[in-house]
Amino acid sequence: MSYVSNMNAHMTRKLSRFKRLNRKGGIEGLPMELMIIVVIAALGTAVLVGWMGNIETPETIGHVDSSVDQIVMTSDKNTNVNFTITVTDTSGDAISGATVVLTGCNVSKGTSGTTVYGVTNNAGQVSFTGLSLQKTTSGVGYINVSVSAGDYGEDSSLRIPVVR
Repeated sequence: MSYVSNMNAHMTRKLSRFKRLNRKGGIEGLPMELMIIVVIAALGTAVLVGWMGNIETPETIGHVDSSVDQIVMTSDKNTNVNFTITVTDTSGDAISGATVVLTGCNVSKGTSGTTVYGVTNNAGQVSFTGLSLQKTTSGVGYINVSVSAGDYGEDSSLRIPVVR
């Protein structure tokens, strides 16, 4: 037998013996590999929980309010409708720079027929004046108010009833 093959056989026997010893070692009969995995998993979990503890909750739009509870129409088309929308966050602080879009009941600014929108001021308010509404049937329709603010997300919870 050559020297290299002798060494290979000797190393194989030593490695086999080491594996048997290693499988028998550990705390309370658990193999050492399993103990290492458990320790690494526990440390990894602790690091993740530590990071998550420092994450701030995102700011969101808390409330969107209208200065009118409903709009009553006396004919198929009303002109010169005015109201104010107020936007606040979950703490009740005004959100400035939020975009407010109105849809439904053929709402338009004057006779332009374009989408009606506005941007809130420092008090979190946007005033809509001189709006035209059209509703040809009796019953209730709605003006849908959609709000979008950069770091706050979107809110479409407000609907203003239009009664004819």
